[in-house]
Amino acid sequence: MNPKANGQIQKEWGWLIAIYLFLGGVGAGAYTIAAFNSFLGKMMEPSTAVGLVIAFPALLIGSVCLVADLGTPSRAFLAGMKPRTSWIARGTWVISIFMVLSFLHMVLFFFTDMGATASGQTLLKVLSVAGMIFAVSTMAYTGILLGASKGITFWRTGAVPVVFVVSAMVTGHFAIMIGQVLFAGGAGEQAALRVMAAEAAALVVVEVLAILFLLQAAWKHPDPRESVERLLRSGMFLVGYALLG
Repeated sequence: MNPKANGQIQKEWGWLIAIYLFLGGVGAGAYTIAAFNSFLGKMMEPSTAVGLVIAFPALLIGSVCLVADLGTPSRAFLAGMKPRTSWIARGTWVISIFMVLSFLHMVLFFFTDMGATASGQTLLKVLSVAGMIFAVSTMAYTGILLGASKGITFWRTGAVPVVFVVSAMVTGHFAIMIGQVLFAGGAGEQAALRVMAAEAAALVVVEVLAILFLLQAAWKHPDPRESVERLLRSGMFLVGYALLG
């Protein structure tokens, strides 16, 4: 790098963090879509089932990667200390609570008959709303954490949490659709997939707009402008994200 350039490249986070970012986003996004679709009627129940199966395991594997990245996993509980002043501590609590809610929802959905009674359905709906709140918080948390990092100016914009939330919703949504195609079938399933396809089209449009807004917001300021230029020159971004993504 040119030491006089404004752009910065972080070197502290490696592949374990990248795996968490992806799996955490997939898990939180899949749960949000699954919980949302549970309010759309019986036809969307397969998407709820697939989403719940994806959400907790993805979060669990991603969290294991987070703990492994600490270097001293036995002291992982210290990450939750001082939530009043630390975004990492706040995020630890948010992710932990969300994992409990997603696991509880999965167990109640598959291993009880709560959906067959009015009181059980009410409890599942309350759990869905609470889970969605913590799922969105999990998606947004990483973007907020990056925004609070003073070392890299490209991250210091309110558009970053929005991009994280929308991107997680997209990846989680398409993970559910892939699961439905692989493990379910029938005329009813085709109707549900058509609804999911409409949701997907809307989410993709929102994601493209969010990315463009992030780049435009960063380009306005001289410090992160060089980072935007580097990103737009990157074949990995243009091919990997814009084309293959």
